[in-house]
Amino acid sequence: MLDDYSLRLLAEIGIEVYVPRTAVAAPAVQSAAHQAHDKPQAGVAAGSSVPPAPAAGASTILIVCSEARHGRLLDDLLRGLRMAGLDAAMADISRLEAVAAARGLLILGETLMRMLGAGIPAQRQNEMDWIISSEPAVLAGSAEAKRSLWGEIKRLSRAQAKHRAGG
Repeated sequence: MLDDYSLRLLAEIGIEVYVPRTAVAAPAVQSAAHQAHDKPQAGVAAGSSVPPAPAAGASTILIVCSEARHGRLLDDLLRGLRMAGLDAAMADISRLEAVAAARGLLILGETLMRMLGAGIPAQRQNEMDWIISSEPAVLAGSAEAKRSLWGEIKRLSRAQAKHRAGG
């Protein structure tokens, strides 16, 4: 049988887990597997398939993007970061102190990178992990840009795992 974490990951990517009727624990497993789909979740935007980040405090990784019209791309990025074991959420650019408090940033576009670089103190910039990627329009249409971004996400995931382990 799958544990709760595996069932939650499968539910996030849209896979429903079916359990044979002969299984003894079928009602408990089935209810856990469908929990994400049956209950409306607070904080999920209309049309968004990405559940909200775990409520463990401030998000570890914030995605900073100026263009909200790339909803599917942003949903995929959130889902990918969470599947890589990272606590991720969308950033509100108007709240610079919240962005500066994050452990890591995924910035989509050099213009935003310059703006955030000017607004966040240099010492704090050295403490946090950064990923600077192409603009969302370029990222959506370029396989090379996507490969580069996912390679950086893997690097960030390893750095965050090392940080959680205390190293």
